[in-house]
Amino acid sequence: MALGETGNFAAYGFAPITLIAPLGCMSVTGSAFISAMFLKENLRASDVLGMTLAFAGSYLLVNFAPNISQAISARTVQYYFVGWQFLIYVILEILIFCILLYFYKRKGMKHIVILLTLVALLASLTVISVKAVSGMITFSVTDKMQLTYPIFYIMLIIMIASCVFQVKFLNQATNLYSTATVVPINHIFFTTSAIIAGIVFYKEFLGAAFLAMFIYFFGETDVG
Repeated sequence: MALGETGNFAAYGFAPITLIAPLGCMSVTGSAFISAMFLKENLRASDVLGMTLAFAGSYLLVNFAPNISQAISARTVQYYFVGWQFLIYVILEILIFCILLYFYKRKGMKHIVILLTLVALLASLTVISVKAVSGMITFSVTDKMQLTYPIFYIMLIIMIASCVFQVKFLNQATNLYSTATVVPINHIFFTTSAIIAGIVFYKEFLGAAFLAMFIYFFGETDVG
C-alpha cells in the first residue's frame, strides 16, 4: 500500500488530476480479482461486466483527458489559492460540509450518502493539496527550490488533515455498511470530487472524457 500510494502521490506531480484520480480508483477491479484468486469468492456476471466497463472507461480517459504536464511552482499555487473560483468553491464546500455534519452528529442521520459525501468533500481538498505538494517537490528537484515557501507547508497541513478525517469518516461508513457497498460508491464520489477540484483549482477541463467518466462510473457501480 505504501509503495502504491507513493507512486500515486508522485503521479500528481506530472499529470492532471482529471487523469490520475480515475486511474487510481482502478483498485476496485484489482480487489475483485484478488478476492476471487486468494479468498475464493465468486465473481458474478455483473462483476465481470462492471470490471470490463471500468477498464473501457479508463482507456477512454487516458485517450481523451488532458494529458499535459503542468509545472506546479509555489507562485502558481499561491495564484490559484486566492482565485475567486476557488474561494467560492471552498465556501460552498464548508457550508455543505457543516450542514451534513450537523445532520450526522446532531440528528443521528448515518446514511451512507451523508458519510461518503463528507469523505468526498474532504477528498477534493486532498487531491488539490497532494498535487500542489507533489508538484512543488518535483519542481524543486528539476528547477528551483520551492520548499522554503509558506504555501508549501500550508498545503502539506491541508493534505495531512484532510486525509486523516477522510479515513475517520470512511471507517465509520465501513462499520455501518458492507465493504462491497462502501468501496465502489466511495470511489465514484472520490473521483467526481477530484475531477471538480481539478477543474476549479487547476483550470483543468475534461472535455470529451465525460462519456468515458459515465462508462467508468457505471462499471464501478456494477462491480459493487
